[in-house]
Parts: sequence; structure tokens; C-alpha cells
Amino acid sequence: MRPTSRKSWIGWLAALLLLGGAVRPDPAWASGDEVLVVYNSRMPASGEVARHYARKRGVPESQLLGLPLPEGANLSRSEYSRGLEEPIRRHLTERGLAEWVPDSTTPASGRVARGGDRLRVARSAVRYLLLCHGVPWYVPQDNSLGEDGRDLPPQLRRNDASVDHELALLARPGLNSAIGVAPNPVLGATNAARIHPTNGVFMVTRLDGLTPEIARGLVDKALEAESRGLWGHAYIDLRGLTEGEYLWGDRMITNAAVAAKRLGFETFVDNQSATFGVGYPLSQVALYIGWYDSGVTGPFYRAQVEFMPGAFAYHLHSFSAANLRSASENWVGPLLARGATATMGCVAEPYLRFTPDLAVFLERWGYAGMTLGEAATASHPVLSWQTVVVGDPLYRPFARPLAEQGRELDSANDPATAHALVRNANLQLLAGRPAEAVRQQLESQRWATNQAVVAEKIARMYWTGIRVRRALEWYETALALTNTTPMQRRRLLLDSVEVHRVIGQPAGAYRCLEELITTAPPDVDPQELRIRQLQFAREMKDIPKITIVSNEIRRLGARP
Repeated sequence: MRPTSRKSWIGWLAALLLLGGAVRPDPAWASGDEVLVVYNSRMPASGEVARHYARKRGVPESQLLGLPLPEGANLSRSEYSRGLEEPIRRHLTERGLAEWVPDSTTPASGRVARGGDRLRVARSAVRYLLLCHGVPWYVPQDNSLGEDGRDLPPQLRRNDASVDHELALLARPGLNSAIGVAPNPVLGATNAARIHPTNGVFMVTRLDGLTPEIARGLVDKALEAESRGLWGHAYIDLRGLTEGEYLWGDRMITNAAVAAKRLGFETFVDNQSATFGVGYPLSQVALYIGWYDSGVTGPFYRAQVEFMPGAFAYHLHSFSAANLRSASENWVGPLLARGATATMGCVAEPYLRFTPDLAVFLERWGYAGMTLGEAATASHPVLSWQTVVVGDPLYRPFARPLAEQGRELDSANDPATAHALVRNANLQLLAGRPAEAVRQQLESQRWATNQAVVAEKIARMYWTGIRVRRALEWYETALALTNTTPMQRRRLLLDSVEVHRVIGQPAGAYRCLEELITTAPPDVDPQELRIRQLQFAREMKDIPKITIVSNEIRRLGARP
């Protein structure tokens, strides 16, 4: 095998230039000067999270604001207005960070501000509001406000909302306490500068989770991914819908899968109606998007998930963010507890079409190089509703060109080069370069035979090209390496079973299944694997193996 060279990377970069927007100049990094950090002064740990973030991102001391807030999930409407919204606006005004002026324009939402003159932001140095662990996240329904929602559909005659989504409209105070939803004035924005309080929106995210340590770690992992890259695979879990009122959800997530592929991620898409099973080989997760279980299931139920530093994970469910500080309830809290760096969710029923558009999010965050706060805000169809975004608002892992990152990793002999090579290969394939040429380029890299990520990609390319025996050689190369992760090894073995089956090698398939069974996580039922193993034992006409496996199947309660 020939070692890689700088010329190799120059060739890869030339191929990437065919993709146009996929390679872009390195824009200026987002600044901590644009962030107001809000914490609960009644909770010392909340202040620690705020100060940790300020140190890491260079937020001025004058932009840390501690407020005495309830310590639970809920904030009444009056507590929200008097204890959070008004103090934030007063702080920004008194420190000269923002200016509100009378607003004579008609709100795009058609809402009428309650009490006094309408206001709008005319100037603001702050674009982001960051809420820290300890700040409540839900404003419950308040029927005492006497709002008139007769013109709205019955399901929208509500004034409950996430704290975060209400604060997004602080740029036009008074409009966010009304009943129903408010259209997002920057929905789908492609120019990050447009997402600004002078255009009616503050970007609001939070550092949260089961513990303050988890909350603090979100900025640490974001910075690591910005420095070293967000690497790994994308996993998209669809429901396989072809009709009905929920079809829109599957289409949205399908578009997100397309966006993940356009970023070059090795993307695994599941079209089955059920969510990922407990034995699904969820390895080296950079991106996860799925729906529709009420709480963590399948591979996410385990305490350890192979989330890569910087990983974004999202499961669409009406109450996915109902409890941010749990490792077992709903989705947002558990995903953070298992290692995700950023996520989104809903605190109460949002209705499908008012949930974030994940394709828009990935395109803005990944392809346009926006920050997490910018991309998430651009993906919200409405505001003053139910969504929370958890993560560092300045997190921006895709600002630098992929080829530049790859060269740096390669020069530093960093194993993450393997992921950069795979993403580069996928981008070349999208650009129309012949698969054989891309595969040969991969095989020429020194990483091909010492990093399982690259060896697996080569094996999959041979398998797709119906060169099955060559695929098996590369699967065996990957399995022989010590840098496979447990879940990657599981996927390699599952794929190898199929390759052995196709080329008529039942002994090889039997051997792979035996390892799958003996190394399976404790919550994986081996019955299906044993039944498959019995089929191969019969093909081998190996009576002792037939007997052993048959007995195992009976012990598991099934008929062989």
C-alpha cells in the first residue's frame, strides 16, 4: 500500500471544489460578546455553569445575569414576565447592550401587544440568550389572562409555551404572551446576519441536563468538535410511512437524511415502522434523527451510547423535552446524559408542522456553516410555542472546509483522519466521480489498513459494486483491527454474515453469528440470531452444531 501524501489531499480538494458550496472560506468565529448568559441566582451550581461558559467563550462579566427564579421546571406567566423577561430587557438597556423604541408597524403575526405601546429592538450588541441549568423551561397554561382565541383552531387556543421560545420574541415584548403561535420572521434564513433582534428574534438556547456537570460539558465538547472536527456517522430512523397525516414527518426527516449525505456523512437510514431495536449497531454517532417513541428505546436505553464529541441527536416526540433533568424520561434529558452535545425537543404538544424542520437545520448548520443558535432558529416554523434548543449557541463545527481539516489531521497523524477520508469519499461520489476511482483513492491511503472506519467503507463500496469476495476481504481486514468500537464490530459482523451467505460459506456465517451472540449487550435477545445460526449449521450438515443450537433455541422458548 502506498502511504498518503499532501498531493493526495490536494487531489481530494480539487474534487471537492466540484461541489461548489460544500467548500467555503473560513468565516469569522462567533463571539462571546454577542451572548447574554442567564442563570438562577438561587442555585450556586447554575452560576457555576454560567461562569464556566463565560470563561470558555470569552463572555464579558457584564453579560452574566443572575436572577432569583424557581428551581423546578415551571415558571408561571407572571413569574416569567416579572422575574425573567423584564429583568433581561432592563439589564440589556441599562448596560447599553440593546435599545427598544416604539413600534408602529403591524406585527407579522397579527398579534396585539398587551398593555402600553408596542416596542421593537432598534439596536442590539447581543444576539443570543443562553439559559443555564437551573432556569425553568416551561410556562404552563394560564386561563386567567382572558385572551380571545375564537379566531384560532381549538388546538391553538393555548398560551402555554417553553420559556426559551417566549424569550425569542423579547425583541418585540408583549407579542410573546398572546394565545397561539407567532410566525417566525426569520424562518429558513440563509444569511446568518439576518437572524438578529432588529429583525424581531433573539436566538435562545440553554445548557442543561440531569446535572450541572452535563450542562458544563456541552460547551467543552462543542469546543473540541470545533477544534478537531465533528466526525462519525449519521443515523436516520424513519417510520416508512406512505400516506396519512403523519407522512409530512417522514418526508421532513427523509430530507434531513439527504442533508446529512450532502455533508458527506456515512448515513444509515432505517425505513421500518419500529424504531431502532436494542441490538441495532449504533456506532460512532455524529448525527441522529428519529421518531416516534415517548421515551428512550432500543440502543439509546443503554447507559452507554457511542456519541462522538460534538454529536447532535434529536428524537421527534410531542413531549421529548418535558423533563430536561432526567436520564430516563422522555428524550432530551437521556440523550444529554448519554453524551449528546446538542439537541432539541418540545416541552408540550407542539403539533407536527410546528416542530423544527430538521432538514433546514442541517443545511444551515452544516452546509452554510451557521452556529447552532442560528441554524436552530432558522428551522423553527413558529415562536412563542413549545421548542427548546439545548447546547452552546455559538457551536459551529462546520465553519472550516473539510479538506483543510483532513490535511491537518493527516499531518498530525490523528486517527480522526479516517472519518475525514470517508466524508471526502462520499462527497466525491455525490459530485459524480466514478465509484471505482473513489475506492481506489481510499485504498491507496495509509489509513485503509490501520483504521477500521476506512476499511469498512471500502468493504461497503465493494459490496455495493457486487464484488462480494473483495468485500469480504475488507470486512475481515476491519474486523482484524483493534480500533473497532463495540457497536462498529457488531455491524461488521452482521454485514459479514450476509457476505458469507451470498458466496456460500455457511461456516463463516455461523462463526460470525456466534461472536454476535456471545458479545451481544445483555438486553439483546439472541433468539433470532440462534435461528439463523441453525440454518447455517444445517447447511454445513454439522450434527453437533445442529444439536447445540437447537437446544439453545428450545431454552429460549422457541421451536427450532
